Amino acid sequence: MIKRIGLLLSLFAVALPLFAGPGIPDPPAEHPRLYLRKADIPAFRERVASPDGQRILRNLAKLGVDRTPEEEAREDRSGFRYYFRMRGLTSRAQVDAVEYLVNGDQVAARRAITGMLDSLKRTNYGFKGDMSRASGVMLMVSAIVYDWCYDQLTPEEKDAYVKEMVRVAGTMSCRYPPRRNEAVAGHGSEWMILRDMLSAAVAIYDEFPEMFNYVREMLLEDYIPLRNYTYKGLNYHQGTSYANLRLSGDFVSLWILDKIGAKNLYVPEMRQVLYDFIYRRRPDGKVLPAGDTNHTRAYPDVYPLPMMLASSYWQDPYLALEWEIKPSLEPHCMIFELLWRDFSLHGKGPQMLPLSRYSPTPFGWMIARTGWGPDSVIAEMKVNEQFYGNHQHLDGGAFQIYYKGPLAIDSGLYESVQGGYSNPNNVCYTKRTIAHNSLLVYDPGEVFECFKYMRDRQTADNDGGQRMPGIGWDTCRSLEQLQSEEYTVGKVLGHAFGPSEKQPDYTYLKGDITRAYSAKVKEVKRSFVFLNLGNRKVPAAMVIFDRVVSSDSGFKKTWLLHSIEEPDVYDGGFEVRRTLNGDSGMLHCESLLPAGAVIETVGGPGKEFWVNGVNYPADPQKNRPDEAGERGAWRVEISPATASAEDSFLNVIQIADNDCNAFSASVAIEGDGITGVIVAGRGVVFNATLSQTEKNFAMTLPRACKLLVTDLAAGKWKVACDGKVLLKAQPVSAEEGVLYLDAPAGKYTFTYGK
Repeated sequence: MIKRIGLLLSLFAVALPLFAGPGIPDPPAEHPRLYLRKADIPAFRERVASPDGQRILRNLAKLGVDRTPEEEAREDRSGFRYYFRMRGLTSRAQVDAVEYLVNGDQVAARRAITGMLDSLKRTNYGFKGDMSRASGVMLMVSAIVYDWCYDQLTPEEKDAYVKEMVRVAGTMSCRYPPRRNEAVAGHGSEWMILRDMLSAAVAIYDEFPEMFNYVREMLLEDYIPLRNYTYKGLNYHQGTSYANLRLSGDFVSLWILDKIGAKNLYVPEMRQVLYDFIYRRRPDGKVLPAGDTNHTRAYPDVYPLPMMLASSYWQDPYLALEWEIKPSLEPHCMIFELLWRDFSLHGKGPQMLPLSRYSPTPFGWMIARTGWGPDSVIAEMKVNEQFYGNHQHLDGGAFQIYYKGPLAIDSGLYESVQGGYSNPNNVCYTKRTIAHNSLLVYDPGEVFECFKYMRDRQTADNDGGQRMPGIGWDTCRSLEQLQSEEYTVGKVLGHAFGPSEKQPDYTYLKGDITRAYSAKVKEVKRSFVFLNLGNRKVPAAMVIFDRVVSSDSGFKKTWLLHSIEEPDVYDGGFEVRRTLNGDSGMLHCESLLPAGAVIETVGGPGKEFWVNGVNYPADPQKNRPDEAGERGAWRVEISPATASAEDSFLNVIQIADNDCNAFSASVAIEGDGITGVIVAGRGVVFNATLSQTEKNFAMTLPRACKLLVTDLAAGKWKVACDGKVLLKAQPVSAEEGVLYLDAPAGKYTFTYGK
């Protein structure tokens, strides 16, 4: 029977490799081999008998009790979450399989085998929407029963299990044989391949190797190369709300493959991806949002499954602390705590970590903090080098600032009462550049095709923002596509923090984001400098310098900053305060360039999500009330007073408590081909075109300061003040392109030498 299934399916399949792929051996010729090996059973018995093991088993046993009729009547069975709660048979079967594995209870094995097989035969959730996740749970639990109770299965039961597993796999959105077009993002990038089908494939390999061969080929050619390229960037592309779902699938596959002897398939940087959430964590327990996000302050943002899996695999105490924020898992993943959590590992606070963190290619992101306590300022700066799509936003060049409340925010709301993934707010506002603290260049004739997102709408409103990569704004489908011209949207030109690595005075990031826009621009560069001032009253500042060259001088350029509460605009700048929801921070911004810029606010009732004359409302759902209005309602727009093809923006932001009136006035630094400013005893100098320069130049420093000079070419630089040499031959790297020095007031010369 099994051979006939394989023959039939092979008629519709692509050719399988003739030999095992490198790095992934055939599953070992023993059972168990799924999630643990035969040699692991003595240690597993001890884990099960431990207090933690008994607690987990008790919780699984409670889930194994069927719902009462009253409970069933209250449940919504239309979505996958009903099945992810694992009430009834799927939890009972796991407990029985553990009982057989640990104690050899054949009665328990028989209950698990017959119960799951009967349920599997009646499983037909279809591949519509998210219901593939429910089908995947059935595959996973069936695989556990098949592998752990293997010697209690009859030949007929093995035939039946294989037949039904293959059938159920075919009802998932990845289909069977599995499609190979969602390795990057989308539902196929999460549980379906990396946990559910991989689990089934390992379990039934002896009788039906075809499924494993398909999955192995996909892992080696599609999934693992893409992930390893991404992991080297030390970050994640699908945002803060999708890490639990999609990053977890990656880490589960790490454990599964490790247990069958496939080690070191993923690069070691995989572990460091999760550090981004440590750096994003706010004092109130939330994290700086990224990507498609739903807001609420009712509970902290937590990532228990990936943190548990990674901290235990690498014995990492920093990630273990993140697990300890909420040390419990969703029911469909509780078995993994019993199997893999390091019960002896305890968390460690981040105080010994550097305060700044850089995420290199393919991201080009930087996070800087002033500390780890309740008074910390947290700033995020983004370039975006390549665009993955799906839940990632068109936010190249964006920044966020948090201090005693969100000040410069990522605005918008992912899922609202108006709809989910394809709702007009998400497509026309939230995912778009206009919802972020970035730059707009408005070409009235530009068309934004979005038919991959909305069936009833072929184009989205013209926000003046960044282009939609892919045909119809299609999600990236492969590593090759990710590295193509179409999905390449920027380039980091310089990054550094120092002089102390642990507590840097400055954090610097510069990028070219021209390719994020259409042909309406010839050049767009943005340079950020975050300054840790070490001052209790004004703890931090950020200097942002932009150069924008449009292909038509008539295209309006706009500098954006979003806020929750209405900004106060004054001559030459504006202020944003947090006065509600227990927040008390403040942002003070001086707009120095372009001279005489027009500073306006947009927002308030009926204009919260305003795009090209249309408001796209986003009202929170009941279970995510957005109590503090973190989806935003206001923005500041700064534009040149006179149209020109070339414009520069220079904005100096200082951060303080909302009652502060002690901000330092910015002082210009003048010189040859440079733009600079001194604020709060710190000076920052940029090349006026944001290009790395080899040219000698001079400038006047009107007062003493700690000075950061950026945009310097790699080589050795001599710095003199009033004829006195301060630095004789100071090396500058191409990666950083900066010099930092204690600089007295005076006339300076900078001389380049290789």
